[in-house]
Amino acid sequence: MLTNQNDTVSNELLTPEGLCTLILKDYHPSITESCRKIEIFLLSNHYGKDISIPLSELVHLIFMKLNDEIKHFFLKESGIIFPAIKKNVKNKTTKEAGNFLQAPALETIHQRQQVITNLLQKLRHLLQDYNIQPSWHKDWKECVNEMFQLESKVYQWIHLEGSLLYPKITGKSNH
Repeated sequence: MLTNQNDTVSNELLTPEGLCTLILKDYHPSITESCRKIEIFLLSNHYGKDISIPLSELVHLIFMKLNDEIKHFFLKESGIIFPAIKKNVKNKTTKEAGNFLQAPALETIHQRQQVITNLLQKLRHLLQDYNIQPSWHKDWKECVNEMFQLESKVYQWIHLEGSLLYPKITGKSNH
């Protein structure tokens, strides 16, 4: 019985509606919270002797751009994209529902996610692949670790959408 219940839950999560809900309830809040923690640290300007002033300013600038991109994308997902997916899936078969999300819209989504990915890669490069140095202050170590975790969460979110959600509603596989 338990296996059947788990199968039902798994199948519901893998529907376009379920994936939208999962992303909204798990990924958006987790990524937003990581961004909030990093922003608080960066605004406090307590880098100390851990990194140079020009590097700290560049990290701050790139992170703030990343944070803005993520916030705006989440607003589009929660306010426009996901409600449209849920509405169209509810009224049609999954394949028909994907017809409303045309190639230009999908390309825009992919482009915005690519901007986010590029910013993450720039941060990774600037912070030397997030290699924490023993001499760094505890708070800076925690901030760099949070950036690494943020990167992982963002890649999971983008992968979930690109490999499961959008292929399900368009009927196209990315493989």
